[in-house]
Amino acid sequence: MPPIVDGRFGSELRRLRMAAGFSLRQVAPLVLSSRGHLHDLETGRRQPTVDLAGRLDAVLNADGILSGMLHQAPMPADPERLAYVAEHPRAVDPATLDALAESLAAHRRLEDTLGAASLLPAIRAQLDMVSALAAETAGTLRSQVVDVAAQWAQFGGWLYAASDRRRLAGRWYGVALEWGTEAGNPDMIATVLSMRGHLAWAGRRANAVIDLSAAAARQPASPGVRAIATQQQARGHALIGEANEVSDLLDQAVELNQTARQAPDREPPWIYFHSPAYLAMQRGLAYRLLGWNANAIESLRSGLAGLPAESSGAAWTGPYLLRLAAALADTGEADEAFDIYERVQHLGRATRTTALVDQAEDAVRALSARR
Repeated sequence: MPPIVDGRFGSELRRLRMAAGFSLRQVAPLVLSSRGHLHDLETGRRQPTVDLAGRLDAVLNADGILSGMLHQAPMPADPERLAYVAEHPRAVDPATLDALAESLAAHRRLEDTLGAASLLPAIRAQLDMVSALAAETAGTLRSQVVDVAAQWAQFGGWLYAASDRRRLAGRWYGVALEWGTEAGNPDMIATVLSMRGHLAWAGRRANAVIDLSAAAARQPASPGVRAIATQQQARGHALIGEANEVSDLLDQAVELNQTARQAPDREPPWIYFHSPAYLAMQRGLAYRLLGWNANAIESLRSGLAGLPAESSGAAWTGPYLLRLAAALADTGEADEAFDIYERVQHLGRATRTTALVDQAEDAVRALSARR
């Protein structure tokens, strides 16, 4: 299985090469490669192999820095079994489904570190596999198969959405909704409706955000899933300045979250990130939309500070950092805003989330002009 490559690999390779005083043409024969291939590595068009990264480390005296930026893709509990089932979908059994669920959980956690773009090549193969299973499986196991397949499709939709590929995100959310409905999984149905609301949020379509989120919150889903939908509904109302609705819905989301924390086993595995800190960040985002900058700063700071260490560097924290920096800039705290924008740029480069880098750079230019 090919490695998953840290999004910073290309820029770090270029930095190390230039620091060593080498041109691409000079390095290529030393690492048994070509100038064009190395150029594609530096620009992110190609991914390195483990062997090539090791040779580059040696030639550039990099002390293993480049090799350390290659991460082994999470291995399922029974890779041989999964490989066999990929070729023979009708051979699926409960052990295969357990392996697929474990692999999905590991990929979710890895996405927090590497970002969506780095994971997509590996996930495409998994989506092909679960699609084949869903197409071929019949009988008593079918409900379980389409349930696991729906979870993979929802994750694929999220990765495409986070990579700003909304058409493909919508496609996979649609597949997840179909499979989740067939499996009779209200948590998945509500989650997909909520994620479609998130796509509407990205397009600033307030009415769609509100209606899709409300539809998700009406499902007989877990309290945590409904809390996520309810806070997103609040953000939809914030887009059109309806402050009373925002406050009421955010309070409802807090109550649902408290209920969820009393019975964590009831919550589906894909909302592992949900917490009081996450809810505080959502509140801060809504306050920022309403123009309540002091409240937004307080909630965003509190939420970001309360995240667990494994989530603090996740790409999905970037939009909250951007809103915090904007609120600080509007209240005269330009120096701190610049520091946060720089942090977002590093985060975007590390996770290959170019939209974050672009937004931070645009904000820095605008703030510099204001000064």
